[in-house]
Amino acid sequence: MSLVLTLAARGGKKNVTLIVTILDIVMVALLFSAMGAAGAVGLIGLKGNSHLQWGKVCNVFDKFCHQTAAAMILSFNGSICYLLLVVLATINVYKKF
Repeated sequence: MSLVLTLAARGGKKNVTLIVTILDIVMVALLFSAMGAAGAVGLIGLKGNSHLQWGKVCNVFDKFCHQTAAAMILSFNGSICYLLLVVLATINVYKKF
């Protein structure tokens, strides 16, 4: 959707670029909140939850937990890269105006 709005705003419409910027910032917020939720679920799998009587999962499914940890690290790195791209694009857009 950002691409379509950006291509439509080639004429320099400031309102459309503002909308695209806001949508990108919302996507960054959703991305980081999803990372937090996945991290919380991973932590429950690692340590369990005695109040709900959920046992540890990582001592049974060791390979799965290592793969999940690697996926979380890669997702976090990707999220940081996306955040930097949004910041750089926002700076670049507002230098033109």
